[in-house]
Amino acid sequence: MEEDVPDDEAVDEVPEVDQVEELERQALAAAETADIQILLDSISKLPPDSKLQHLKTALSDLRKDGYSKVMVFTQYTDTMDFLREALLEAGDLALMCYSGRGAEMPSNDGSWKGLTRDHAKQRFRDGKAEILLCTDAAAEGLNFQFCGAVINYDMPWNPMRVEQRIGRIDRLGQDYGTIRIINLHYDGTVETDVYRALRSRIGLFESVVGRLQPILAQLPRTISRTVLSGEERDAMRRANVLDEIEQRAQETEGRGFDIDDVTDEELTMPRRDRSPFSMADLDRVITSPDVMPQGTDVQSLGNREYGLLAPGMSDRLRVTTNPIYFEENAESVELWSPGNPLFTPPEFTTPQDKPPTEKTLKEILDG
Repeated sequence: MEEDVPDDEAVDEVPEVDQVEELERQALAAAETADIQILLDSISKLPPDSKLQHLKTALSDLRKDGYSKVMVFTQYTDTMDFLREALLEAGDLALMCYSGRGAEMPSNDGSWKGLTRDHAKQRFRDGKAEILLCTDAAAEGLNFQFCGAVINYDMPWNPMRVEQRIGRIDRLGQDYGTIRIINLHYDGTVETDVYRALRSRIGLFESVVGRLQPILAQLPRTISRTVLSGEERDAMRRANVLDEIEQRAQETEGRGFDIDDVTDEELTMPRRDRSPFSMADLDRVITSPDVMPQGTDVQSLGNREYGLLAPGMSDRLRVTTNPIYFEENAESVELWSPGNPLFTPPEFTTPQDKPPTEKTLKEILDG
């Protein structure tokens, strides 16, 4: 027997538009939650991160070989955060981080506290941190000549960024006779195949500038297009990408402007005799009023830093004879050494006020 329902009452049972939208949102949220749970279940079944294990091995090997300070670069801050927690569990590594958030060091309570850039660099130099985990934020404007090794945990799709990372330690004044560069790759990925081809078939790291520049500029787009299309699983497609890159390199051979050809001769440093005096000698000079130019007033500020007021100067300026201190405070202090306009050699010569030669200065220092 069917129930006789009035027409107006049946109309009242039709869901409101807002109710329909809410039900739809709930259904989508439930489906998304189920998908996330499936993903988490799949992740829990994965084997241990093989790259992390290789990183730990590389750090141990470098320490055994005498490399007490190592920079480890990651592509993303999240990866850096993952590594710092994983490495802290080992308990025998002194860590520090540098990213877009700035410099950070671990606290006793397990949190991470911020540091100034100069303080972080000084801690790394002094050996209070053995490992500097960092993103490419540390590849800009920071020099670490006292560090002898770089590990690229993530390889960026633009090889020029790898060169920028290496350039943080491969600089004049490098403490190590040989620097170590370790690149970690996952086998079977298109970026790994491309980097291997660039190294073995094109010689990327032997001629990173010059003719290869146009090719390198297109690499991120080429790799991105291949990876995002899923074609990295196709060995034939990967081979075609590598052949395309190599062909472009061959086509540029002998054509166009090559900065390498222009700069090779210019970059050759001429042989120079060793200076007869050191920065420590200059420190003895600036602290000896009887040998400084007449009318010069020097105030000691500590740490081989001085307030210098020379004839003709309206304001006293900060100078130092400590190269390391100067590098860490280059924006507010001058290095008092030959070549700097503030450096005036002591006047020990004739009334013509001619500055002494290096030989004369050394004789004075020895005397």
